[in-house]
Amino acid sequence: NETRGDALDEVELARAEGIAVDVAPLMIDAAQEVRVSEVSAPGQSKANEPFQLRIVVHAEQESTGTLHIYQRGGGRRRVLPPQEVQLQKGDNVFLLTQELSSPGFYEYEVKLESDFDTVLANNEGRAFTTVHGEPVVLYVEANAENSTYFMPALIAEGLEVHQTSPFGMPSSLAQLQNYDAVILSDVSATDLTVTQLGALEAMVRDHGVGLVMIGGPNSFGAGGYLDTPVEKALPVDMDIKQRKVLPRGALVAIMHTCEFPNGNVWARKMAIAALNALSSQDLMGAMGYMHGQGDAWIYTLQPVADKTAMGRTLTRASARIGDMPAIGPSLSMALKSLESADAAVKRIIIISDGDPAAPSRSTIQGCIDAKVSISTICISPHSASDQNMLRNLAQATGGQYYYVTNPANLPRIYTKEASIVRRGLLIEEEFVPVVHNESELLFGLADAPMPQLLGYVVATPKENATVPLVSHEGDPILAHWRYGLGKSVAFTSDVTNRWAASWLGWEGFNRFWAQTVRWALREVGDTNFRIETKYEGGKGHVRIDAVDEAGDFINFLRPKGVVTSPDFTGRPVEFVQTGPGIYEGVFPAGASGVYMLNLTYQQEDGGTGMIPAGLAVGYSKEYEYNATNLPLLENLAHTGGGEVLTPESNPFRRDLEASATITPVWPYLVIAAACLLPIEIFVRRIVIPLLAVYEALLGALRRLPGLRRYIPRPKPRPVPVTGAYRRAAVTRTFDQDAPEASFGEVLEAPAAGFSPEAGAASASLETLAESPPGHSPYTQQLLAAKERALKKRKRN
Repeated sequence: NETRGDALDEVELARAEGIAVDVAPLMIDAAQEVRVSEVSAPGQSKANEPFQLRIVVHAEQESTGTLHIYQRGGGRRRVLPPQEVQLQKGDNVFLLTQELSSPGFYEYEVKLESDFDTVLANNEGRAFTTVHGEPVVLYVEANAENSTYFMPALIAEGLEVHQTSPFGMPSSLAQLQNYDAVILSDVSATDLTVTQLGALEAMVRDHGVGLVMIGGPNSFGAGGYLDTPVEKALPVDMDIKQRKVLPRGALVAIMHTCEFPNGNVWARKMAIAALNALSSQDLMGAMGYMHGQGDAWIYTLQPVADKTAMGRTLTRASARIGDMPAIGPSLSMALKSLESADAAVKRIIIISDGDPAAPSRSTIQGCIDAKVSISTICISPHSASDQNMLRNLAQATGGQYYYVTNPANLPRIYTKEASIVRRGLLIEEEFVPVVHNESELLFGLADAPMPQLLGYVVATPKENATVPLVSHEGDPILAHWRYGLGKSVAFTSDVTNRWAASWLGWEGFNRFWAQTVRWALREVGDTNFRIETKYEGGKGHVRIDAVDEAGDFINFLRPKGVVTSPDFTGRPVEFVQTGPGIYEGVFPAGASGVYMLNLTYQQEDGGTGMIPAGLAVGYSKEYEYNATNLPLLENLAHTGGGEVLTPESNPFRRDLEASATITPVWPYLVIAAACLLPIEIFVRRIVIPLLAVYEALLGALRRLPGLRRYIPRPKPRPVPVTGAYRRAAVTRTFDQDAPEASFGEVLEAPAAGFSPEAGAASASLETLAESPPGHSPYTQQLLAAKERALKKRKRN
């Protein structure tokens, strides 16, 4: 059964290369089965206008079933009346009429129940539709009491706002599509899941949904947003390297984790989570009871400058954490290190099952005197008294006590504790914000003096961000920028009586926040476009039917698209016009889950319109089939020149056709050239006198005892002489019977029977030019020329 691609095309390619394809069928008998084949809805629908929800159910036999339909959108979840259905063999199509009155992005989930079923994984499907209308804002507030002033201000300016807590915030990108902007007010990163953090960043980057973050003690860097996906989308960094005076925090993790399953693995994960939540200027140390060492530092209290190196140290050392007999020694070591640390906030985290001996009262009092708070985490305790020891230790020092039953929650707890350490980022003093840059967020408000604020969270503006307001220290109070297709705003002070008491009574309060939120809203276009999505062959297909209000086709539109996969990875989608007003695009959709699309196009007024859409890949195509596709397998074997094998067949055939193969020889030639190149350079650059080497070898052999008589002497060679001796008529030659002499002795010794006077009288240059056989013709010409010059000089 083909689940992706075309098997016949692949077999034809193999056959063209001379490869035969045999097939061994795995026979599976068809069982009774029903499945949801398709759920579809129009990509766009209008408010109070009916549309059809199409459900296709495939059955292998006549049967009955029940369709359960769930609708999510408009900020709520509805359960539609169940539908009892009669199923015929084959595909069964059901059309349900739906009508939506509120704008938003709606998701329909269909689940099928039947007694004639064997596989439950293929009994569900999803579809999406969008209803355009007035923009909707999601306001997420950690403390509902803090919304007393802010929520009415937005409503008074005509914005539709839905309020929720961090725990009620949508957990998927599809549900966030119901809103055109999201406001986070004093919400800690530890109150949000990893999925929610990733969805918030993706909604701004790929879908144009606005993000506004408002400060407070649990927001920005103090809320643990450092190195999170949300930080990428914001116009400010949580790290504050460039500030001259840094409020630092110090954290020491004491780990006794060896007594619960995979405890030391979790120790590494949670310590790294705390490490990542701290800034580069904060301090962190880690320690435990190590095998062979006792109470020891994994790494000492130090600035979190190189997180990669510190993480590697944790990974190597976490496996050696042993059973701690007493907490006191490690606690004393941590306290001594923290007492001398230059930090505004000092904290110790202890994770244990509670059975080590409790620390002494003097040690606990030392922590209180040094203003070091201790948070304790109890996991897999042996008794209630073990919990009491850890609980009392946290209460005595002003820390937090956690009782954990699921180790998966440990990294979030450590991240939260690290965020508390970063409370040194809070600046709480009176100041008046200063207008630093012009901005449309301050339209009509910048001329009058701003009310004073009582505090803010320190952050660093990003390079391309606009910073309209700064503090008396030059830190950003208001910053905004574009991120991907969306916009985001950071207001580092709050909207409560803690820091913004004067702003709550300011006459420009409502206008300021209305302008800020409206600037961040998604730019959704109200069009007559029809969007259709479908899944086929491992790919998602998108079709756009573009018509104007008069019903005429819109050509040459050149739309663009971005699809966000279930892991929040975004990729562009290219569209091609395939007909009048019709544009189609394809994108990979290999994994199961929800793929969110955002289509953008150029409007007539020059603006950019956005249309959200979605595609759900409910289950793997493997679950669509419950029988062997024997006709396909037989066709593959026939096309591939092979056989359909049976259990009795021999798959190791020896009668296969021989096929030519091409073996590239260039690697061998390159190796040979590399080996021969040094030899070629040596031969070309260095001249070896082979005759001299031969004679030297003979001379060496003649010196060996017993070989002298067998080694012939070299033949006589004339020895050229220079200087006054060149006038001699006789040249010195080697005598085979004479004793051996060196070449230097031959040159320096006078020739036999030779005197300078006799040589001058009897020798001539002509005789010399003819007699020495070792001279070249060129040398002879030079000697003759010299002779003529001497004669001419004598005549003159």
